[in-house]
Amino acid sequence: MTKKIGLLLVTILGGALLVYSATRSLDFISLTLPADRQVLAYFGLAALDGGLVAWLLSYLYGSRGSWQRAISILMVLVDVAGAIAMFTLDTLYNTGKAGMTKAMTPEAITNAVLALSGIIALNIFATIAHHITDPDKLREQAEEEAFAKVEDATLKQISRNADGLAAQLAPIMAADWQAQTHARYMSYVGTGKLPAIDATAQDVQPLAIVQPQTRQEKKFDLAAIWAGLFGAKADESVMPIMSEVKPTEDGKSFTDAPNQ
Repeated sequence: MTKKIGLLLVTILGGALLVYSATRSLDFISLTLPADRQVLAYFGLAALDGGLVAWLLSYLYGSRGSWQRAISILMVLVDVAGAIAMFTLDTLYNTGKAGMTKAMTPEAITNAVLALSGIIALNIFATIAHHITDPDKLREQAEEEAFAKVEDATLKQISRNADGLAAQLAPIMAADWQAQTHARYMSYVGTGKLPAIDATAQDVQPLAIVQPQTRQEKKFDLAAIWAGLFGAKADESVMPIMSEVKPTEDGKSFTDAPNQ
């Protein structure tokens, strides 16, 4: 019970001092901001007293592996130093402004602002490194690197095998191309056309070669001419018989009478 009370008192003491340090740090950060952006001072406080609490809890409960634990404890020390420096500078600034101590020079204020910026930058880098060094992420990265090595070795082996395969297939492919080209050209022999070059052309069957027909001379046949002349005259002597339709006496039926 006594140990719990002692732990509780220490926690309360640390919380009270942390509140004091945070208010002084907030006051100093507010001096670097315009009047309409004073709310940004609370975000800057996250790199000092807020960062101290966050990195401490991360070290105790959230960090895994040597890398994350090292980053967390390192940032605890950095934020402790930053919080001490900020509330000290704010105290010196206000006491110097009140005439109690020597006023801070512009150079000293500039150095303080640069130190604050450096602490904020360290917190940003540390946050990124803490996520990168997560053991699960490191395992995934190691597996991806292993897979990449296998893929690279496979590509190199394929490149080496391609040379031997090309030496084997080149004569076969060249012979096949020669046969296809010969068949394509032969299919146009006798047509007076030239084959079109087509890289996607498939196997073609040669067409039958068309032989030009020779003109045959007709012999003079006198008997056939006379037979044709007499046949034409006989056709002219035959007159066509026209039929005429005449009504009968009763006016109801019709009879065909030849036209003489």
